[in-house]
Amino acid sequence: DDDDDDDDDATSSSDDDDASRLERLRARSPLVGLDFQRKIERAAAKMGGGDLVVPVQTAPDFLEGRLTDVANLPRSSYRLGVKPARLDTLYPKAVTEAVKASLRAFDKQMPGYAGPEALLHAPEARTSSPVRVVRDKDDGQSITALGLFPAGEGAGYAGGIVSAAVDGIQAADKVMQAMERRSNVK
Repeated sequence: DDDDDDDDDATSSSDDDDASRLERLRARSPLVGLDFQRKIERAAAKMGGGDLVVPVQTAPDFLEGRLTDVANLPRSSYRLGVKPARLDTLYPKAVTEAVKASLRAFDKQMPGYAGPEALLHAPEARTSSPVRVVRDKDDGQSITALGLFPAGEGAGYAGGIVSAAVDGIQAADKVMQAMERRSNVK
């Protein structure tokens, strides 16, 4: 299809060479994976057309490498809108092939898993912090900045909203204990 080469076609320019370069650079920069993530996110946003519209593709169309017809889109739970796109072109080929193999394997175990009602959404690629602010095991404070109580995803202690909430509650308890200790010293 000649449209695939059109400059307006929102497909990722990530390819297997990019993945190889990331692998080689990994030893040089612990954050190089975030650059790859950012590249995927930007390509997905472009595919959706902006305004937080998410690009989608049915599982059968992903497996066959074709654009889903808007008339065949199953209902999505995503409230800000969806737009058919070639998600099979978003990642390097090796990643796409792994996802295809996984879809086929799941579909064998649970028939219909990759059926026409299965709608793939572009990635939510947010990650937990790639670094961890080290905290004292007993009082919960940063070991390098007393009075700082690192908590949640940003500090590297949670991997989702529930674990971040639990960690926040535990950090708040540590802050209260520290305040009590200070008031007892005076």
